[in-house]
Amino acid sequence: MSKYTNIPSEIRNLFSEKRQRIVMNDLLHILESLRIDQRCLGGVKRANCQLTNLQVFQILILLPFFAVSGLSHYTTSVMSRMFGGKKDILYSFMAQDTVDWRNVIYRIAVQLISMITVRNDFKKSHLPTVLITDDSDLPKTGKRMEMIGKIFSHVHQKCILGYKTLMLCWSDGRTQLMLDASLHGEMGKTQGREQGLSATERKKRYSRERDKESQTTKRKKEYFMNKGEKLIEMVKRTIKAKIQFEYLLVDSWFTNFALIDFVCKCHKKFHLLGMAKMGNTKYNTKEWGEITASAILGKLKSKKAINYSRKYRCHHASVTVTLGKREVRLFFCRMGKNDKWRILLTTNTSLDFLRAYEIYSMRWSIEVFFADSKRILGLADCSARDFSAQIAHVSLEGSLVMIRYNLLASIKRANDYETIGGLFGEMYNGVHELTVIEKIWGIILEVITAVTELTGMDEENMLDLIIRDNSRLAAFRILAQSA
Repeated sequence: MSKYTNIPSEIRNLFSEKRQRIVMNDLLHILESLRIDQRCLGGVKRANCQLTNLQVFQILILLPFFAVSGLSHYTTSVMSRMFGGKKDILYSFMAQDTVDWRNVIYRIAVQLISMITVRNDFKKSHLPTVLITDDSDLPKTGKRMEMIGKIFSHVHQKCILGYKTLMLCWSDGRTQLMLDASLHGEMGKTQGREQGLSATERKKRYSRERDKESQTTKRKKEYFMNKGEKLIEMVKRTIKAKIQFEYLLVDSWFTNFALIDFVCKCHKKFHLLGMAKMGNTKYNTKEWGEITASAILGKLKSKKAINYSRKYRCHHASVTVTLGKREVRLFFCRMGKNDKWRILLTTNTSLDFLRAYEIYSMRWSIEVFFADSKRILGLADCSARDFSAQIAHVSLEGSLVMIRYNLLASIKRANDYETIGGLFGEMYNGVHELTVIEKIWGIILEVITAVTELTGMDEENMLDLIIRDNSRLAAFRILAQSA
């Protein structure tokens, strides 16, 4: 068993008082305070591994903050020399089928949310707490990955190789925390080329037998699941976790009758606020009967019921209608003369346009998450063939990335940093400096070793002679050896 019972505490010792970074200290403090134990984490410890699964989990979370660019670089890193083990222990843990990453993320998120909701700035906020959902592309380059296939990218407007990830986050307007994620694929429309791959390409993909009750098997079952249905499951899980929220914010792809009906009949009182399409869907109005959204807009224009907001510099109008058996409110909005009209739909019929606009703008934070996590935390970078590892990455590094992002977001809230990127930079730069010093010291030792081999002197005596009267080298030695 490893002698390192508390990895965050051991890591804190790397930094001298002079060099200690506030941000790194805060990260380690939060990590120590999380009530995550072996039972919660699950998984099976490798018989020949000196580290527990919990310790491996902590190392995985901290890797990018210690300038370790990927799992393959762990063996040569500072952390490996501190805690032992090689990269295999990380790969092995990531590939485990029995780790319930969804449960781990929720347990951590609930604890972090509780830290936020006791703050004075939370209690005084005029913004509601919301759930935000969206999907994003995870482009890949290898056709041998388990379940991999072609997906349609709305960004590139073409089919690309990769996965789709659906994510759910919680926000209070200042901090957002990721709650849930699922990986999805698309079957495609061409018979014989399911998922956009030939039969030969599909056969060559990685595959292995798994227990029917394993966590990965359960996650694979949702791979081709409709994302709208999956979203409803995610919201139900959030409610079960007793996470408080007032609105669910979605884009037009998720705004449909099934979701509206779920929100209205749910025992948990919250409202849906999402974009809607100017399509063929008919709404029942008291004044004009059953007509489409574009027809309603035409009626409002003829009645001169279009208003202008100086605050947001947009034209807007609103009307209460019935969709199916549910009463909803429609907000029509146009930002400029040449811009097209857009629709906001909400189940809160007492909401006015300006407040609806203000709340819906909170949805932008999930786009920031996707940008930051791909650019900084490597959300799309996992190249593992095993589907379990892909889930762990999206759950760790999309579960890990989500967990890392949540920790950074909590520190950001506490220290008022402007961006997650800036926060990561503060942490990374300090550690990167440390690793550079360590490498230089390693070169010095190599030179001394070569000299002692030529002269026949003892290596340790030679080192003492060189640095004895040099205070700079002595300090350099202490700093390097602390790593």
